[in-house]
Amino acid sequence: MGRFLGSSINRGTGGGGSVVMEEYDRSSGITTDADNNVTQIKLGNTEYKDVLYNTVGLITSFTENINGADKKWAITYNATTHLAETITEVM
Repeated sequence: MGRFLGSSINRGTGGGGSVVMEEYDRSSGITTDADNNVTQIKLGNTEYKDVLYNTVGLITSFTENINGADKKWAITYNATTHLAETITEVM
């Protein structure tokens, strides 16, 4: 099971696009902190690391590494609904 952020036009293609995810092994593929928040996950050639959260537990930024290329992303949320408003690449 996974959660995806993306526009509705990408629905059915993995949420954020056409990147296919691989299954993970719970004992080695996911790292969590003391609050049980995911801080790093490795899915085949894709890795998410440096995952940061706000005070209500929503992901605010992360680094995505696909085939050795890092991209850092920031997410902002609507203060009332807590739905994602923007996902921007941090240069």
